[in-house]
Amino acid sequence: MQLIDHQNQTPKDVCLDITGRLNQRWNLDLIAILSNEAMSESDRLKKLRAVMLEAAISELDQLSSDSGHKIIDKENDTLINQILAQEDIEIEPNVSVTRNNYDIIRSYEGQKVYDYVFTLSKRLESMANATTPGQLAVETVASSLFTVGTAWGKLTWNAWRGGQTLLQATRTGITSLGMKTAITVIIIVLAAVLLYLFLQNPKKILGVIYNDTDDMLEVKNWNKSSGNLHMEHGEMKNFMSDYSTGDLDSPKIQIRSRNSFGANDPDDVIWGGLYFADRNFGLRGSEGVIVFSSTTSSLMFAHQFAVPYVNDNGTFMQILDSQPNDLSRLFREMYDKRQTRFDQSSSGIRMTSTVNDPRGGVVAAIGTISTP
Repeated sequence: MQLIDHQNQTPKDVCLDITGRLNQRWNLDLIAILSNEAMSESDRLKKLRAVMLEAAISELDQLSSDSGHKIIDKENDTLINQILAQEDIEIEPNVSVTRNNYDIIRSYEGQKVYDYVFTLSKRLESMANATTPGQLAVETVASSLFTVGTAWGKLTWNAWRGGQTLLQATRTGITSLGMKTAITVIIIVLAAVLLYLFLQNPKKILGVIYNDTDDMLEVKNWNKSSGNLHMEHGEMKNFMSDYSTGDLDSPKIQIRSRNSFGANDPDDVIWGGLYFADRNFGLRGSEGVIVFSSTTSSLMFAHQFAVPYVNDNGTFMQILDSQPNDLSRLFREMYDKRQTRFDQSSSGIRMTSTVNDPRGGVVAAIGTISTP
């Protein structure tokens, strides 16, 4: 898996590189949206997604018209129209990787954590630039991703399990889902990452949690003050949410269960959810705890992350026996145990959580949970 050295680039530099290329391709001014301080950050994200998606769809329609071959799609019109109308979007699609890549990702420490999270933006850019199912399939496989979004993943998985090669199955998944819908879920994630990269606020974190279990994971009432997402300081800007089975009428979860051929098969598919937290104001950072629960078993665990204003960055994970009564107290207990790299196995469950560096205000994190 190729990594890109970002040591000589700021996060904003990475964003400007990508948006510069997209501006030229689509004749847009995405920086004007990202830098418009008269708009809230959530409104900037809605506008960014809508403008990017409109340009991408117009390009696909024009290419289809020029070639005389209409793109045959089974589109998720509700999702596309929701973005174009700049309405609230309740899904932040999961991403998926094969087990081989998952095992590599789980081992990352230091600069490799930072590189992996930051190169996600360039992978998504390459995928967003594709104009045919075949091109998108090639870019997806080259990106080391399996798919973006559970609906796309379900279709690709079925084709792969049916005997197609990975590249063939990826193309089949895209064709079955619809090219425009595949580009839509890519843009949902890409726009959120671009906003994260652009914002100059220190003490922010972009993390991904991978779920190598047979359990669908939810964060109960995550978007309510009484829910299992607790921010001790700062604000959660974007949070994972997708459809459990890939069907658009299936229940929403935070991270779907793995797709498995068998015990530790190298072709298993592991799903991950992304989150982006930022500080609000004053001498505070981005610090919180997320409690994940299985929808079908007693599995419950907490993922803690901290980018404090003064103290060391860190993270921690632990299995929970029951629903915590006080998430602020749980956060504080885990905060005192935080590490740059946490890796622990207990009762057949392995958890890892890693931040790229104990210093610095722009932090990347990778967390994983695995069962046999």
